Amino acid sequence: MDTRQTLADIAIKEFQCDPEKIKEDASIKDLGIDSLGLLEFIFRIEEVFAIRVDNEDAEKVQTLTDIANLVDRLRTMAAA
Repeated sequence: MDTRQTLADIAIKEFQCDPEKIKEDASIKDLGIDSLGLLEFIFRIEEVFAIRVDNEDAEKVQTLTDIANLVDRLRTMAAA
């Protein structure tokens, strides 16, 4: 499963993000996702990837790359 592509798919499908704005360095705000939307995004990510994102980590994410790196790290930790 390609993390970045899956995140992009979620952003497009769940939040109607413009596919043209989906870039690795795109900020969450650039995608049109507000703070409430970010919480919904995190909940959806937890479901899709079967991980748990704690509040401290969720507060640190600023870009899609941040989220992808977090997801990959949490998936690696869960598999260990």
